[in-house]
Amino acid sequence: MSDEVKASIATQLATLVRTVDFPVAPFGFGSDIAGAADLDPNMRETNGLTTFALAEAIVRRLDCPRGALPDDKDYGIDLRSYVNRGVTAQDVRSLGGQIRSELSKDDRIDSTTVVLRPNSTGSILQIEIAVRPFDARLGGFNLTLSASSAAVLLEEIRSTK
Repeated sequence: MSDEVKASIATQLATLVRTVDFPVAPFGFGSDIAGAADLDPNMRETNGLTTFALAEAIVRRLDCPRGALPDDKDYGIDLRSYVNRGVTAQDVRSLGGQIRSELSKDDRIDSTTVVLRPNSTGSILQIEIAVRPFDARLGGFNLTLSASSAAVLLEEIRSTK
C-alpha cells in the first residue's frame, strides 16, 4: 500500500464520528465470518471463543505470508513457502519454533506443542499442533494440518478433554 493511499485513508478516518464507546480490556473476540481457507459461502458468522473459530484462526495465521496484512506487518507464516525446497533437520526444528512463536501472538492461546513431519520428497509438510487455550471452557485440542504449495489444510481437530 502506497504512502499516498495510507494518507488518504487516514484523512477519511479522521472525518468519522464515533457512534459507540471505545472498547476497554478485556476486549474479547466477538464474532467473525467462518472460514479458514476461504469465506463461508453463506457468510455464516462464528463465535470467536470456540474451538473451531480458534482452529480456523490458526490455519489463517499459518497460511498468510508475513507482511501481507496492511495493519499488521508482523502477522503470519506462509507454510506453503517451506515445501518443495531442500531443508535440513535443523530447518524443520527451527520452523517448529517459528510456528509456536507465531501462535503465541493469539491472546486466546496459552501454549502450543508443534510436531512437523515432511514427506520424503518435501512436497507436503504435516503439522501436528497441541493447543492449550487460556480459557478453560474451550479445553485443549489437537490440530492436524497439511501444507503443500497449493494450500494449508485443516485435516483434523481432536479434543484433549
